[in-house]
Amino acid sequence: MTSKQQSQVEILSERSKIPADGKTATKLCIRFTDPAEPEVPVKLAKRGSFSATEIVREATFPIKHGEINFVVYAPKRPGHGFITGEGFRYRLEFVAASFVQGLVFEWVPTLFWALVLALILRNYAVATFYIPSGSMENTLLKRDLLIADKLSYKVFKRDPQRGDIMIFQFPEDRKLDYIKRVIGLPGDRIEVRSGTVYVNGEALAEDAYIKERPLRPFPPMTVPEDHYFMMGDNRNQSQDSRAWGTVPRSYFEGRALFVFWPPNRIHVIKHHYQNGVDE
Repeated sequence: MTSKQQSQVEILSERSKIPADGKTATKLCIRFTDPAEPEVPVKLAKRGSFSATEIVREATFPIKHGEINFVVYAPKRPGHGFITGEGFRYRLEFVAASFVQGLVFEWVPTLFWALVLALILRNYAVATFYIPSGSMENTLLKRDLLIADKLSYKVFKRDPQRGDIMIFQFPEDRKLDYIKRVIGLPGDRIEVRSGTVYVNGEALAEDAYIKERPLRPFPPMTVPEDHYFMMGDNRNQSQDSRAWGTVPRSYFEGRALFVFWPPNRIHVIKHHYQNGVDE
C-alpha cells in the first residue's frame, strides 16, 4: 500500500500506478484523525470509476473505525485522475497496460506535440543556418553551423541595426537564404573609396572584423526606405548589396547568435557597431 498524509487525513492506495485496462480494481483507504461526520462524499475527477459496470464518479462512503474503504476501477486509457473530498485530494496514476496502448496514448501524442513545437520554434523563434561560402570570413567560416534569433525579427518586428549579422532571403531568389552584415540603414548614404566604407560621409572602423579592405570602389548611393545595405566581411570575395542591391525589411529571417558546429568553433557571435562596441 502507498500512503499520503494530508493534515488530518491519511490516504493509502493498493498501487502507486494502476494499469489502464478498463478492469483493474484498486483498493483505497482514507483514514481520518477526528472525523466530524459519519459518512464522507468522495469524487473522482477526470478518470476512473467507483463501479465496474458503469462510470460512477461520485459516491458517499460510511466511516468505520475512523476510515473509509472503497475500490476504484481503472479507465481504458492512461492518464491521471484525482480523488477529492473535504480536506483531501489524491492523485491517481493510470499507466499504459500494453505496448500498443502506450504507443497510441503516450508516445504518439508526445511526438506529435514535439513536432508541433519544433515547427513553431523553426518558423518563429530560432533557426539553424549553414555557411556555404567564405564571404563572411574571418567572422564566419565555410561549413560553420549557427543558431539565429528569429523571434525578435519575425514576431516582435525588431529592426536590424548597423553591424548586425543577419540571415535574409536573397532578393533575386527568395528560396535562398543569405547571411551578411548590415552596413546601411534606410536613408543612409553608402560609398566605398580608397579601401574604406563611408556611411553618411563618415568612415566605418571595420578592421576588427573584415578580412581585408575592399579593393573595388562603389559609387555613392542612398539606401531606400525600408531597405538595408548588406556586405560580407570578406569584402573582396563577397557578392552583396554592391552587386544585387539592397534588401527589403520583410526579407529578413533572423540575427546570428552563436556557432554550434564544428566543436572547435563553438562561440557566441560578436556584432560590431559603429562605436566599436561588440555585442
